[in-house]
This record gives sequence, C-alpha cells and structure tokens, in this order.
Amino acid sequence: MNRDQFLETTVQDGVAFVSIDRPPLNVLGFSQFERVCASILELIGSREVRVVVLAGTAEAFGSGFDIKEIKQCLEPERMKKETTRIKVLLMKMEAATKPIIAAIRGVCFGGGLELAMACHLRIAAAESKIGVPEINIATIPTLGGTVRLPRIVGRAAALKLLLTGKTISGEEAFRIGLVNEIWGAEELIPRAKALGRSIAEKGGLAVEAAIKVVTESMGLDIESAMRLESEISGRLIGTNDLKEGIAAFFERRKAVFTHS
Repeated sequence: MNRDQFLETTVQDGVAFVSIDRPPLNVLGFSQFERVCASILELIGSREVRVVVLAGTAEAFGSGFDIKEIKQCLEPERMKKETTRIKVLLMKMEAATKPIIAAIRGVCFGGGLELAMACHLRIAAAESKIGVPEINIATIPTLGGTVRLPRIVGRAAALKLLLTGKTISGEEAFRIGLVNEIWGAEELIPRAKALGRSIAEKGGLAVEAAIKVVTESMGLDIESAMRLESEISGRLIGTNDLKEGIAAFFERRKAVFTHS
C-alpha cells in the first residue's frame, strides 16, 4: 500500500485501487485535482496495472471544487489557465486505453462528478447524491462537465441537471445512464474491485483496442468509424492473446492471457 498526501493506492491482481481522503468531504482545489489525475495516469503507464478503480470515502467521492480557490481566482485568464491544465489531464484519462472505474459513494458534486465522468465506467451506491450545482452560484462546470454530461446522458437530461442544479440519487443516475451499475453502499467497493479484476483477466490488447475504437470513433462519421474498427481489430490477428483465446474456446477451459 502506498499513501501519497491524501491518496492511498494498492495494486492487486492487475487492479490499482486509488482512494481519495481529503476531509472534509473530499473538496479538491487545483493542485489536488492535478495530483489525482497525475497519479491515475502514472498507474495507467505501469505494466503491473491493467485497470484502475478510483473511489473516495464512504461520505464522499468528491463534493466539488474548492470555492475558496475560485474566490481567489476571479481573473478570467488565470481561471482559464488553471482549468485548462486540469482539463488536459482529464482528457488524457478519458483517452487512456486501460479502463478507469469510478466507484461513487456519498456525495459526488461538481468537480467530483466531472472527475468521475472522465472515467470509462461509473458505478454508484444507490443512495449516493450526485449533481452539478454550479448554477446555484451563477457559474457552470469548468472541468468539462458541460461537454461530457450531454454525451453521456443526452442533451435534455444534461440540461435539466445543469440548469436546475438538482441533486439526484444513484438510482436516478442509473436510470438516465450516468452510471453503469448501482449497489448498496457496503457492496460498492467490493463490486468495483471485482469488476476491475474481471476486466484485468481479459486480453489486454483487446481491452485497449475496444477503448480506442469507442473513444476515437465518437468524433467520426459512420464510414470512417467502421474503417477505424477494421484497422484496429485487424491488429489483433496473430497476437498471442487471440491464439490463446481461440485455443481455450475449443479446449473448453479458461484462457490465460499474456497481454501480447
């Protein structure tokens, strides 16, 4: 186990578990956001890690951006500079070809939700509280929330959350497609780790290929996206993992992949 400032990290069975613990309620400022993103990207670059699970405390995944820092950073150019630096890191997380899973308990507001939306998968406790309340202080999300939210849940559902600042439960977040699964609070972390392990056991090159196609095809027309899929899937032909997968299928056994 490694503890770095307010982050605690463990790695087991190819799954890195990163926990944010910054009282009260995991409020993060510019430097803390940067540290979380940099830590995740560092883990993504490790050969030992196949999947990253990101969680907070039982009370909060992340309750938002530190408003004290916003108050001290009211110059438009400075705010643009600070937020752009974090946005670049969040986009690198989003584009990473190893899965990042957000496990949401307690409150997940504003910047906390923007962090979760940059992850590939999100699971939440049914009773968690989720929202983008920035409109209540006369601003909007500044770390990509207005861009990612409509892409995940659709324009109308996103605008309702953005314009009202309404808090929704994990159950409602699941209903609108913001999270992939909902669980009881006590079950959430074990489920997140189990989900991570199940993905880590798959052929690593295929996992990376799937993420790459889905991510890069989002901005393409259908024909270009189909060509991209053919190109990337073609690279998997002849890999050791594919040979092992086919052999295991015919031998009716569990495949053991070497990610090569």
